Amino acid sequence: MLKKPSNDYPKPSALTQFLIRLRQLFFPGSQDYWEKRYSLGGNSGKGSYGKNAEFKSGILNNFVRQNNINSVTEYGCGDGNQLTYAEYPHYTGLDISEQAVKLSSALFLKDPSKKFFIYDPSDLEANRQKFSADLVISLDVIYHLVEDEVYRTYLTNVFNSSRKFVAIYSSNEDVYGMLHSRHVRHRKFTSDIEEWFPAWELKETIENFKAQTEPIGNEPSIDFFIFQSC
Repeated sequence: MLKKPSNDYPKPSALTQFLIRLRQLFFPGSQDYWEKRYSLGGNSGKGSYGKNAEFKSGILNNFVRQNNINSVTEYGCGDGNQLTYAEYPHYTGLDISEQAVKLSSALFLKDPSKKFFIYDPSDLEANRQKFSADLVISLDVIYHLVEDEVYRTYLTNVFNSSRKFVAIYSSNEDVYGMLHSRHVRHRKFTSDIEEWFPAWELKETIENFKAQTEPIGNEPSIDFFIFQSC
């Protein structure tokens, strides 16, 4: 089901902004969190397994076929389980966690169509040249980037690397409560993309398969957002 994006969203109060920053002071950082998680035997989370993984792969596999996509780059490949459902001609997976890259590389050791690299967010130009693809994807990553600078740099890399399409699977709502985990921060990211990357247009929004069947509760819905270069 398609939804029309809305630009109407509440602005955080000064106190709320202060609390968000204060909370981040006690957070070890996105990179450190995920490196420790994978090193201790953790995985990419429930979003990369079961029905969630099947839903995402169904959307992306159809999109790749319908748009004659030859190359896909993913910023945030995780442990590689989501990729086991994928049907991409050529794939490059990037992750800021060295352990995640090792896990994915081992999982697809005998598949020459897939390559994995450690993501260096600061080298924007090298990332653009080396990891350029017809379609760049970001799955369940944006709402795990709690630091503002990390978040903006990540989006810059994603859009700089794409030749035509960007597919983002994320929440798209500013949530300022303190109930979610320290490694989660929901944002109205489409408004930032509209401001920071005016050469890109939101072409389609696809609701999560659970949106019509299960109550969301206190958490915003995680949906697909497809962008195309103008």
